[in-house]
Amino acid sequence: MPRTILHVDLNAFYASVECLYRPDLHAKPVAVGGDVEARHGIILAKSQLAKQAGVKTGDAIWQAKQKCPGLVCLPPDYRKYLRFSRLARDIYADYTDQVESFGIDEAWVRP
Repeated sequence: MPRTILHVDLNAFYASVECLYRPDLHAKPVAVGGDVEARHGIILAKSQLAKQAGVKTGDAIWQAKQKCPGLVCLPPDYRKYLRFSRLARDIYADYTDQVESFGIDEAWVRP
């Protein structure tokens, strides 16, 4: 019998979680980025609207804002992201005990 392994990737994860807490941002281009003052000013995640405007993960925040002047850039809140990552893993566990996390927003799942 062939093995089946599913790769689960929660797209735009950080930005999606932020929009859950801030529904007013759903219709705006949103990005989560590092701290410019601490010299970590890059885009870590972006919403679909930001992506459509040309914003890319790894862009410097100043570059992203040039591509998308209306970009709402939020600082990361890993406590929130870990909470939703655990919730996703709980869903996977409803179907199988063979789950291997690959970062906070990805996993390999064998049904």
